[in-house]
Amino acid sequence: MGATRNVSDVSLQPILVLLSQSAGGNPSQYMVEKSFERHQLDWRYLTVEVAAEAIGDAVRGIRAMGFLGGNCARPHNRLAGRFLDRLGPVAERSGSVNVILRDEGRLVGENTEGKGMLKSIEACRGAPPQRVLLFGAGDLARAAACELADAGVELIVVVNRDATRAQALCEMLGERPGLSARVSPWEESIQLPEGFDVLINATPVGSQPDNGRLPFDWESLATGATAVDANLQDTRPRLLVEASERGLSLVNGLDIFLEQAVLNFRLWTGLEPERTVMRESVEEFLEL
Repeated sequence: MGATRNVSDVSLQPILVLLSQSAGGNPSQYMVEKSFERHQLDWRYLTVEVAAEAIGDAVRGIRAMGFLGGNCARPHNRLAGRFLDRLGPVAERSGSVNVILRDEGRLVGENTEGKGMLKSIEACRGAPPQRVLLFGAGDLARAAACELADAGVELIVVVNRDATRAQALCEMLGERPGLSARVSPWEESIQLPEGFDVLINATPVGSQPDNGRLPFDWESLATGATAVDANLQDTRPRLLVEASERGLSLVNGLDIFLEQAVLNFRLWTGLEPERTVMRESVEEFLEL
């Protein structure tokens, strides 16, 4: 991942910016500025609403005003890369940039979403997973699949309503020694005998009481499996409630978001943030 920054090298007030199409409900500014305050950094993190068609102008503005970087929310994460000087490996492979940093005057696009999810899973399980059932083929799913593949996962089965996108995700992973990546159709009830140790929901399904449930058989999961749901606004979505009732270990959207935030903070500042400060600020902002 990109080079970290030595805060002693900064002479002007460093500014970071979140580029978002709709900033409402995003806790990033509140959380990051609380972390700056904790470290006694005279830094600012701003939130700017930008239309999708103006993302190029926004990135040029970051460059012209000397900002140190920031974050890209959806859909800007898929659009910003073409206006940056360089992309990190996962950002390039996944086609998604969620963090921007300035490295020796150049703007670099990175993706920490997948690594944030992987670190959350490892913290929960104590080791990387080996057999993963992945629902979704969008930005987060692609970034997560990249990191899982790099971590040495043996099997990734991708389930998505659009089978073409699921196949494209598997093809993106390429031929990795020891990795099998394949597509399973989205059907009323998916029965897979592999004994998955991790189930990941990277879709909106189950985030609200009336928007359905994932079509899989709980018997497809191994004993001691982990259920992962990336929804930040609801840390107890249907999947995790049902998984908890079955004794599975859980990773929620807040866990993943915080791991991403830690990675981002290190990239920008070269410092290790206090996780407690980050978690408490997000919980306060979202009223969790």
